[in-house]
Amino acid sequence: MSSPTLRRPRPGALLLLLLALALLSLVAVLAADAAGGDNLVLMDAGPVARLGAPIAATLADLAGALTLGGAVVAGWLLREEADRTRALAVVAGAAAVTTLARGASLAFSYAIATGQPVGSPRFGSDLAVFLATDLGVWLLTALVAAAATTTVALLGTSQGLARAVAVLAGVVAFAAAMTGHAAGDQTHEVGTSTMLVHLLAVGIWVGGLAVLQILPRGRRDDLRVLRGYSHLALICWIALAASGVWAIAVRMNGPADILTSPYVQIGLGKAVLLLALGGLGALQRRQLATGFTASDDGRRARATYRRLALLELALMGLAVALAAAMSSSPPPTDAGTPPPGAAGILTGYPLPPAPDLGTVLTQWRPDPFGMALACVLVLAWWRPTAPERPRRDSAMLVVGAALLVLLTSGPLNVYGKVLISAHVLQHLLLLVPAGVLIGAAMPVPSRLRALVGGRWWAAALLALAGPALLVLAYIGPFLRVSLDGHAAHLALQMLSLGGGALTALAVRTVAGGGRRAVVAGLPLLLGVAAGMVLLVTDDLMAASWFGATGRDWGATALDDQHLTGVLVLVVACATALASAVVALAGRRRAPRA
Repeated sequence: MSSPTLRRPRPGALLLLLLALALLSLVAVLAADAAGGDNLVLMDAGPVARLGAPIAATLADLAGALTLGGAVVAGWLLREEADRTRALAVVAGAAAVTTLARGASLAFSYAIATGQPVGSPRFGSDLAVFLATDLGVWLLTALVAAAATTTVALLGTSQGLARAVAVLAGVVAFAAAMTGHAAGDQTHEVGTSTMLVHLLAVGIWVGGLAVLQILPRGRRDDLRVLRGYSHLALICWIALAASGVWAIAVRMNGPADILTSPYVQIGLGKAVLLLALGGLGALQRRQLATGFTASDDGRRARATYRRLALLELALMGLAVALAAAMSSSPPPTDAGTPPPGAAGILTGYPLPPAPDLGTVLTQWRPDPFGMALACVLVLAWWRPTAPERPRRDSAMLVVGAALLVLLTSGPLNVYGKVLISAHVLQHLLLLVPAGVLIGAAMPVPSRLRALVGGRWWAAALLALAGPALLVLAYIGPFLRVSLDGHAAHLALQMLSLGGGALTALAVRTVAGGGRRAVVAGLPLLLGVAAGMVLLVTDDLMAASWFGATGRDWGATALDDQHLTGVLVLVVACATALASAVVALAGRRRAPRA
């Protein structure tokens, strides 16, 4: 019997599939709008803005997912220039659609916020005021980032440029996450973090799978590419499941919402689809295990894999449609009033109890972003195509990831909102040891080594960059912004972690123990200087925040800042001592000539 003829999915069929997904999203949005027609609004902006806003946001999310996933596939999985050229052409088109949809979303959101119908005589008269709000800032940021993504995607087809496009597409997703449902209450930080994880995971999964379908047949069946993508898809599936359950849980009043809240019911529908997608993924991994040989079994495995991929895209479209309806439905929990007291008004959380050994260990505030980042580091480290690495490097990365979770979800995350000492200590420990351990485990990038070129002073500048930027953030207005805004709060944490990793990598680019000691010692000297300044200064950092928390326990804010100086000095001295011990141990292990 002759083997079945395998046909590549036609572009027209894929276009029809995407059109069907867009129609499903439109139907979901219209249904959600009809269900929410009795919502109280101060001024109706008209049906164009009311219906156009969720449609534009849905199209922006779909195109943004295609941009992000395609750029990730092109930047990390594809090796052939022709494949990257084709993938980046799709990415550039998707980025252009994202830009247009983000622009429309900004216009519709302005109309709804101000009650001015699109095209009315006063439309746009107070746009500057709207753009100065938090919502306006993030909508504009997403628009500018999408335009930059489109521009960069058209500049070439190199692997490095594809990775730059992926980073810019991630910025678009970050800005979109900041405009999510939660705002102003205790679920805000969890809501925005889970939304960010959700958008990144959806983008890499959906966009990557769609771009793989437009590759030539031989390249689309490349086992190395497909297995690499399968590993990414599994990570994304886990991230989607965890972030989705977490996001719904913090917005529920109780189990009864399952029967009464459309928001929760739509979320359960998405969960069912996610389970189905997980089953399809398991079947696809089984087909990959056959090896796609030239035999009849291998050809049948390729055909089955492609059909499963198209079915997976269709189910993903249903999930996007449900997400569009979900975004137009109010969650069961109300925003509510902030907890009582000055600390509740400032932070959105009740004032934690006085810190002692018994209470500190019980104070935890899990952070989805820190947990997701730690998981990504570990899963990327042990990816299927990863080279063999020394156990020491693996141990350092695991310890660094564990410290990342502990520092972003543990007691320092709770008390960092009301105590200067806890706030500084959190970022200092993210810098060293967490960031330093992660940087010490990673291989030194060839471009970084070429940039330094063996010059110790160039390595010293790189080693100083992270700590110096952290110091500037604390002495400038950014500290106050990071206390009040979740995006700036995450940025300051990533600055600390990334600065520590960059410091470790910069030290490793220098040959010779003496020069390495100088490069490593300069950031420590900066830490000692910062600790001395905190110890003696009487100028309170972020006085409008730390001086107004209403604490009825512990030292005054200024005395706590002086204590911070002591803690910085202790950490700097401990780091210097640990570095000396490691250097001596390495010298003893080195073979003699």
